[in-house]
Order: sequence, then structure tokens, then C-alpha cells
Amino acid sequence: MRTPGEENSDKTPDTLGRTLSRRPLARKKLSEMVEEELEQMIRRGEFGEGEQQLPSERELMAFFNVGRPSVREALAALKRKGLVQINNGERARISRPSADTIIGELSGMAKDFLAHPGGIAHFEQLRLFFESSLVRYAAEHATDEQVKQLEKALEINQRSLDDNALFIRSDVDFHRVLAGIPGNPIFLTIHGALLDWLIAARPKVADRELHEHNNLSYQQHIAIVDAIRRRDPDEADRALQTHLTSVFATWHALRANSKQP
Repeated sequence: MRTPGEENSDKTPDTLGRTLSRRPLARKKLSEMVEEELEQMIRRGEFGEGEQQLPSERELMAFFNVGRPSVREALAALKRKGLVQINNGERARISRPSADTIIGELSGMAKDFLAHPGGIAHFEQLRLFFESSLVRYAAEHATDEQVKQLEKALEINQRSLDDNALFIRSDVDFHRVLAGIPGNPIFLTIHGALLDWLIAARPKVADRELHEHNNLSYQQHIAIVDAIRRRDPDEADRALQTHLTSVFATWHALRANSKQP
């Protein structure tokens, strides 16, 4: 019996060489090497943060001994990571990644996932779990002022019933108020992205097909706010679950109808 260290002892340099020849190592682009080095310099605090500017493109070209395209590609990659800000005609500035930066990086992948079979249902389930926690928290911890903000969102919701575009906006604003009650900016960013992704995946339908749905959503919003006002987390959760389940069912039906010849 061979010991673990002997398992590959019969591989000669020739056989190993043939194996490696079938799996070539990827060579990094100059821009990727510049990006990695600049990122390390930023993280080590060699440039500072906020108002601190990076060297000019020309200075970076000379420092790394590369061309302008490599420097610009590296800076663009660092911007996507939230490590630098770039304004036309100005030097790049050091910045700190935000929740928006993190979600922005995920946006393309999320939209691709939504296009896969079952993708929409998985994101709907995520929204349901997330908002369930939000309404329970709101029923237990919302201040009087936050309850008034929900009531104000309800009023705008009601005034928008006859205009589908306005109603969708007021609907999003209502749920955004809920997401803001815990005071966590990450919650707001994640919730906003979830709604943006799901709304983008909805089919195009005529306004008349949504009028009844809008009225029902508004009534369900009232039930959610009533439960929060009574400080009843269980009832608030039930009202929220009823609401989102209804919303998801409506859009699944409209999506199915839009695909019929």
C-alpha cells in the first residue's frame, strides 16, 4: 500500500510536463498587475482617503512603466470596487467602498440569475424572508414618527391608484420606508436592489390589467400599517406574507399570459 506521499511518485518530469502543457497558466494583463499593486497601496494607506488624490495618469504610467490604456483599465476596475472615484478632467480620488458599491458589483450577476428557470421565484422568496423580518421589527420598534412616515406613504399610495407608473413608484416608496425603520443603510441598499431586479424582470402589461391589483395592494398596505400601529408583529408578518404572496401570484400570472401566442 502506498503512503499519501507516494501517490504521485511515478510521475516523471516528462509526464508532469505533458500534464501542465494541457493546463497553461493564464498570463495577467498589465492592467491587472497595475490594479493589484494600486489596490495594495491604497489598502496599506500609502495615499490616504477622501480628498487625497492619486498621482496623475502620466505619473502612474511612468511609475509602473506601462501605457495609458493599462492605467485607465486599472483605475476603472478600482472604481468598480469602490476604492476610487473618477470625475472627468480630475485625478482619481481615494474612496471607501459603500453598500451601494457592493450591490452594484452583484447587479449583473443577479440579473443573469433572474433569467434562469426558477431565478425569479428564488429572489421572491428572498424578498419575502427579508421583509418578514422588517415588518416584525417595525411592529416592535418603529417610533411614532416612523409610523407617521408609513401613513404618509399610504396616502401617496392611495392618490396614485389610477396611474400605474405612479403607483409602482409609491409602492416602492412604501416598502422603502419599512426597510429604513431599523436604521441600517445596508438593509436599504439590499432592499432597493431586490425591488429593482424584480421590477425589471416583470413583463410589460397594459395599465388596465393592473388596476384591480393596485387596489388590492393598497388595501393590503393598510393592513400592514394597522398591525404595526397596534404593535402586533405576528399580525404584521401575516399581513406582509399575504400581500407579497398576492403580488408574486399576480405577476406570475401576467408573465404566463404575456408568453402566450
